[in-house]
Amino acid sequence: MKQKEIYIEPSLNLETQKMAVMYFAVKTVNEVQGFVYSEDEFLKKYKNSYMMNDLRTARFYAIYQVDRCENCRQSYELIINSRSQLSNYIQASHDICNVCLCYQASTENILGYRMK
Repeated sequence: MKQKEIYIEPSLNLETQKMAVMYFAVKTVNEVQGFVYSEDEFLKKYKNSYMMNDLRTARFYAIYQVDRCENCRQSYELIINSRSQLSNYIQASHDICNVCLCYQASTENILGYRMK
């Protein structure tokens, strides 16, 4: 899974756009991607700034490319809105694209039991 791009609402001022890029900035060490700034470092740097207030209401997200779905074996893109959402996705037991996830949920609903 690799970060492909960061979408930032075009109406934001340049400083807030740079801040959004820093929020999702990643570095790769031994083929493992991690954030450049920890959540604490980021918050300490921008705490009580007008840019932080703008960022809280702004629309921005990161787009990740996932190598393959565990069901259909196709690569897919994933939109991540926050670092906590990314952590939840990374810790999930399965990497399943939205198409397979919807199919699985429909099957579970029809059959009346949860698939693993």
